[in-house]
Amino acid sequence: MSRIKELRASFDKKLDALEHQALAFEAQLTQTKDQAQQRLEQRKQQLRDLLKQVQSDVQKSKEMAEQAKTEVQAKLEHLQVQLALGKADARDTFEEQRTKILKALNEFEFIAEQKLKGAGFESGKIWEDLVGRTSRLEAEFEAIKDRFESEKAKQQVTLEWKKEELLTKLVLFKDQLNAKRVAVQAKADVIETDLRQGLDQIKAGVRKFFE
Repeated sequence: MSRIKELRASFDKKLDALEHQALAFEAQLTQTKDQAQQRLEQRKQQLRDLLKQVQSDVQKSKEMAEQAKTEVQAKLEHLQVQLALGKADARDTFEEQRTKILKALNEFEFIAEQKLKGAGFESGKIWEDLVGRTSRLEAEFEAIKDRFESEKAKQQVTLEWKKEELLTKLVLFKDQLNAKRVAVQAKADVIETDLRQGLDQIKAGVRKFFE
């Protein structure tokens, strides 16, 4: 299993991913659509900042062959171009942008783990940062997509009541997640399943809220 896949499969990173999703859905309920889109743009920028560091390290690397550097640079630049695209204001544009970014990210990760060599890469620190930042970006993508659905007219009182109910569930979920972080590692699979089921219920509620 590759280093990146190992990190994503670890218990801590799985819990981090669930927490990122919970925070992203919480933001969707407490922020305007413009604020939510700005939050997504910030996540894209954070990943771009890390990629600039990777690009600099690749250029300075003495362990990598020039051909390998060229291949990695090409994937890096393609991913950076996708991340630099402006805000999507329509659902079709958003979905297209999301698909292109995730595809470019997968292509970069695939070649990076094959070609990148040197102490900076082999220490795993860059991969930890990459997994963390992509997890946050994917969570924002997942949460904001429902904002592009056509919103049905609802009574404001009902809307606010439902929002408060969902926010309360999210607070309880985050408390539960933090408590289970300290649980015994042997119970990791059961804990993750329980948390994921709880988050799935909340996500379904958020989607219905924006229908």
